[in-house]
Amino acid sequence: MFIFDNRVEIISPGKLRNTLSVENIKAGTSNARNSILYTNARYLLPFIGIGSGIPRALSLYPKIDFVNETDKELFTAIIYRII
Repeated sequence: MFIFDNRVEIISPGKLRNTLSVENIKAGTSNARNSILYTNARYLLPFIGIGSGIPRALSLYPKIDFVNETDKELFTAIIYRII
């Protein structure tokens, strides 16, 4: 996580899996990497549903960009501050 004056960047090692794209995840499509966490998340975490997090975040705060750098194997969420 990097914090700048005008934004916060969250960088995750690894690109989006399989057929996922930035457009897909914005629409709520998900692809579980860990089937055990995926199966038990509803018992462990307060969430509404699989694949709902990014669309909910964007509906509340639309100034978020997602960058899938396949050549560098990085996925970045950039959250811009409202000035």
